[in-house]
Order: sequence, then structure tokens, then C-alpha cells
Amino acid sequence: MFKILSFAIALFLLIIIHAPTLAQPIHNHQKCGVTLEDGYLIKNRLFENRRNKVELMNALESSRNSGTLYAPVLFHVVNATDGTGGVSVQVVLNALCTLNENFDTLGIEFYLAEPVRFINNSFLYDDGKTEIARFYMQMYKAPDVINVFIVDQTTGAGGFYRGGVADDYICMPKWNMSDNAALTHEFGHFFTLAHTFFGWEDMLYGTVLSQTNGRTPTFVPSGTEVENIARSGGTENCQIAADGFCDTDPSYAFGGSGNTYNNGCTYASTAHDPYGYLFRPEVIAPNPTRFKMTEDNPAFTEMRIRNTSSKDKLYPKTLVVVETGFTDNGGTFTMMWQDTIGDSDSTDFYCAANADDDIINASAPGALDVKSGFITMGDYVLDIDITSTQSSLTFIAAPAKFTVTGSTHQFEMDSIRVTNTSTTTNVNAGSLISIEEILSNTATNTIQSSSVRSLALADTLFPGESHTFLAADLINSGSTIAGVSFEINTYAPKKDTTLTASNNYMSYYSYIGCIQSFSADQLNAIKLDYAARAYATLYPEPANTPITSTVTVNNPTDGAVAPYPFIQFSWNPVPGATMYRVHIYEVNFLGIPVGNGQGHDYIVYGTDSWRTLEPNKTYKWNVYPLNSTSYCDGTYASVDAEFEVKDWSVGVEHTQAEIVSSKLFPNPGKKNEDIILEVYSSINGDAQVKILNSIGQVVMPSQNILLMKGENINKLNTASLSAGLYIVNLETKSGTISHKLVLKE
Repeated sequence: MFKILSFAIALFLLIIIHAPTLAQPIHNHQKCGVTLEDGYLIKNRLFENRRNKVELMNALESSRNSGTLYAPVLFHVVNATDGTGGVSVQVVLNALCTLNENFDTLGIEFYLAEPVRFINNSFLYDDGKTEIARFYMQMYKAPDVINVFIVDQTTGAGGFYRGGVADDYICMPKWNMSDNAALTHEFGHFFTLAHTFFGWEDMLYGTVLSQTNGRTPTFVPSGTEVENIARSGGTENCQIAADGFCDTDPSYAFGGSGNTYNNGCTYASTAHDPYGYLFRPEVIAPNPTRFKMTEDNPAFTEMRIRNTSSKDKLYPKTLVVVETGFTDNGGTFTMMWQDTIGDSDSTDFYCAANADDDIINASAPGALDVKSGFITMGDYVLDIDITSTQSSLTFIAAPAKFTVTGSTHQFEMDSIRVTNTSTTTNVNAGSLISIEEILSNTATNTIQSSSVRSLALADTLFPGESHTFLAADLINSGSTIAGVSFEINTYAPKKDTTLTASNNYMSYYSYIGCIQSFSADQLNAIKLDYAARAYATLYPEPANTPITSTVTVNNPTDGAVAPYPFIQFSWNPVPGATMYRVHIYEVNFLGIPVGNGQGHDYIVYGTDSWRTLEPNKTYKWNVYPLNSTSYCDGTYASVDAEFEVKDWSVGVEHTQAEIVSSKLFPNPGKKNEDIILEVYSSINGDAQVKILNSIGQVVMPSQNILLMKGENINKLNTASLSAGLYIVNLETKSGTISHKLVLKE
């Protein structure tokens, strides 16, 4: 029987239209429309499948002998109510071919569950993200297949998957159907894959971090747990945080923030996890550009760490290992001190993007400087010993300072005052003064290494006289100090990241040229959900028969004249083909396609179909064979046939005045499956629906329906009908519109 929905739908629309409009956030053009709530549904299904892993894998392995996992897909191309705006069948087939290329390594092949369905509904077409669009998708979707609705827009998103029993479908805007990764991304959601950055939706890393004390929080404001970089050792949480996979790196939605945090395909900033471990350890230059120490002081007074990222600063509490050491003349490296900075309040530091910063700044320490005395030479100190063979000379010297810049080691002193303490003897000009640089180990009270250089008096010092060597006289540059070369090594303490998040289909890195992939664990999760959805047992495995023959059109042939606008298109059957794509398009007198001309592009079963065209125009048409798994190659399409359309009489299905358009779908349908009668009326009034069999007998009682001006949706329950051919008559005062209806087992 019919379920009359017109009044209910109109009332629902009235409520929706007058409901208060909520402000929509502005999103990156690549943003997926899966909400945090939808994400939880996806993860819950993932965890449920994991709990049932043994049973699901056993069911999968025993279901089929073939190694390929086939999954049925039903595409719904949505047009505006006037039948315009939707994508072509070719766009759908291209997208399905790309989808299978992306899933090829996973052993999954998606096939056409049935011909593409077309829906003329502006409420759904205009924006798939509205509640009224959701209502229609819930009604139009078919059971036990992957439903994909293609609409004009999905406000604020490049597509989305909506889970739950009432929904469980994918919705894509038509402008994103040609993207290599977008539809694959949404299919990943369908099969329980969350975003790699789950929990960071609508949040920027920098904004969240600015609300903390300089380290990523354990939980983001959404309430979800932040994923740690560690994959072992007791601090890992990758099994439950974010996407729930340990073979994809943490990803705090960097790919969806334009180039704020990344360079095209690659994350290029300085984010760290709640423990302070960097996503990209290489942004820390391995050696400081400059560091300083002073005489008799093991602590460094300056250390300029380099941040090589051009995107962002190194935040306070980022963990960096610092190793201080020296290499002797034999080339042996000796570690003097090692520790991790950033792990306590005494070791906070800041380093600007693509810059060097003194993280100690002993002369003017700030809140974001490592506490003076923390980074040291351990048990080692540098010392200076000034001597001369002239026993009457004494010395007063300022503390020596040492600077290492790259491989250049420099000695500095503000001054050395030399005094001749003799009361009788002169010290002649040219007399030598020795400056010995000494590296000592205070723990063993031994000299590790030393080097000596000499200064000569320029003038004779008479008894009691003094001479001061100024700073300019004392500077000495070389490759060593005290006979050794000093070095500091800096690096992140963990180097576990592999950049697997940036090339993963479930991230936002879908820039052209990026490598896209699923991880091994994601593949296993997809297979588990495939088994949980029973796709391996619901349908027989589709025949993977290659098509090798070209189709030939029978009617209308090239050069034909069709006497009536209602035309039967027919062609010869092709071995292996179970469906045929028919493309009809208007052309001008030169045979060139007319822009915005009338046309039809659809897929049907069988070898004929009927379409009404505008009379007194010229058209071309072609048809090419396909089946559930063979649809990517148009090699065997027919040659285009050109024909004219006349209007010598009115056909039986000519549209009457009250009815602007009417349609049945799915058609062919399945026994016991509801058939939707979609009627667009120009008036408010009554109509009657009759169902007749192939010999004209009424097989269901006549039903009166109330038509409201505009779109009307009615459901036909076919439970009492057997498989076969029927005629559905829609009768109004002005006449009757007839539709053929085919029901299959």
C-alpha cells in the first residue's frame, strides 16, 4: 500500500525553514564534514570490531575462496527539482575507478550494486549538510549497500560520512568528486577509520598550545585524549588516542590548516606531544652556531640553538638533548656532560622560527631562558696560566673567555697587566710571556690537555714599570682551545615519527602530488568492518567477466527521424554486459554539442530504454556496455548516431498540465523493496494511482493521493507483487501519466 508523506514532508519543511539558523564555521576547502560526534561513532564501531576480531576474521576467511573482497556501491546523483545541476554518469564512473585504484593494494573492489539513481530534489541538492537533506538521504538510501549521495554543496566541507543505523551513508559535493583522495577518505570513515587527528577538529594546534604552559595538553578542549609520539615504553597511548592506530603518526590536524604548519605534503613545523617530544626532530640543528664558556667555570654562559623550521618557534618545554664534549688530537670524542633541557621549570627556553637564539643568556636571563649553570662541561673546566722566564715579572689578568663559532675556537681577555717588580734590573723588549690554556678534570684533579702561545714585550720595562696588553692584543683564533676541539650536540630525545600521517588518506594532506596510503593496521580494520557488514555473504560474488565486444545501436540509427518525442532507444546485447550506459545529447546543425542543451546520461539494465526529448531538435546518442566490475573502459562504446526528433502526435506518457514531472525509483526495483513515486505538481489537487500488470489487469487497489504544489514524495510497498513488469498510472483530471515498473527477485 501507499504511505502518503506529502503533508508530513510539507510540515517538516515548514519547521526546518523557520528554525533559527546557526552560524557555520569557516573551514579549509579540504575539510571533511565528519563531526566529533560522528567520529566517536566511527571509533566505537572500530573498537567493537576489535573485540570481535577472531569471529569476524573466521567469518571472512570462510566466506569465499576468492582473494578479492567485493563491496556493493549505490550512487545517488542529486539534481535540482527541475532536473538540472547533477553530475554526469561519467563523473561517477571515473570516481569509482579512482576509488578502486586507491583500494587496489588492500584487495577490495567496489562494484555497482545497480545503475546510478537520479533524484530531483532541490532541498537535498542545494546543501547536503542541512537537516532536511539528512531526512531525504535517510529515506532514499538503500539497505545493505554503500550509499553515496552527490549533491551541489556540503557547506563547510569537502564531503562527509554520517554513521549510525538511521544514516550510514556518504555525501559528496560534486566539485570534489574528481579529487584523487576525497571519496577514498570518506570510504575510510565508512569502514571505521577515524581522522589521524581525531579530537582536533575545528582546532588549531597553536591556539590550543597558547592556553597551556608550553606543552601540548593531555586532553584537548574537545575532551579527547591527545596522542603521544612514543610507540612503546609505557607512555604510548596510540592504541586508544586519536585514530586508534599505532602505525600512523600523531597528527594534530596540521594538513587542514593551509600552509600554517606544513609545506605542501610535508609537516614542517615544531609541534610536540604532551611529553615534549617533537614531531620533526630534525628541526633542531645538530650543533649550536655559537657557545661560550669562561675561565674556571664549568657552566656555559651562552648557547645559541638553531631552529631550522620556517613555520614556527620551538615552544617552551620542548625536549632537547644536549651533549657537551671535546675531541683530542687523536680524534677521540670525550663526553663531558649530557642532559635533556625542557623537562623542568629551570630549563624552559624559546627559539624563533628559522633562527638562532641564546637559550642561556647568562648576562640578562629571562623567563624563557635555561637557568644559568644548567648546561655545563661537567667535571671539566678551562684555566689560564701566565708565566715568563723573566722571574721579576708579575701578572694581573681579567678572566679569560672562550667562544666556539662553528669550527672556529676563539680566546679573549679584556687585559693582562705586566709589572717589572725588580728594583735594579730592566726587562728587555722582546721578552716572551707565555699564555697556557689548560683543560682540567676536577674530579681526578688532572690536566686533560693544554696548549701554549707567547706574547712579546714591545718596549723595555724598567724597574717598577708596568705594561698592559689590551683585548685587541690578546685575541687568538684557531681550531682548538687547550689543544682540543669543543663541540655541543643537540637533538630530540625521541625519533619515532615516520611522517605516516601526512601521506595517509585519513589525514588532511590531500594536496596534488602527495603520496596517499592506508597503513597496515587500517587495512585490517577495513577488513574487519567488511566482515561485520556481511558483504561477503549478503550478495553473490559479482561475475568479473571482461567485455570484449562493441555495442551497436539499433534505434534510432544514424540519420534517423523520430516521429514522436517519446522515443525507444535500443541496442544489441554484448556478452558479459549486465548494464549499459546511455548518453543522449543535443547538437547543432554542425553536429557540435549545444551548451546547456537537453540531454540524458544514465545506466540501465536490458537493451532498451524510453526517454522523452524536445521535438524539432537534433541529437546524438551512444551506448557502452558495462557490468558490476567492468566500467572504467569505454573502448567498446557504440559509434555516435545522430537523429532528429519530430512531434507528429502525442505519446501515451506525454506530461499533463497538472504534473510537471513524475518519476519512479529504483526502477528496476526489488521485490519487497519500497518504490518511491516522486511527483512535481503545478497545483494543489487530487490524483489517483493504479498498478496494472503486463496484460492490463489492476493488481493493486486504486489509491487517492493529495498533491501539493511543488514536490510530493510517496512510497509504494511492493510486498504483495511478484517479480515482473507492471504499469503505474498516475491519473489527474487532465489525463494519465504511465510508467513502466520492473520488479526483480
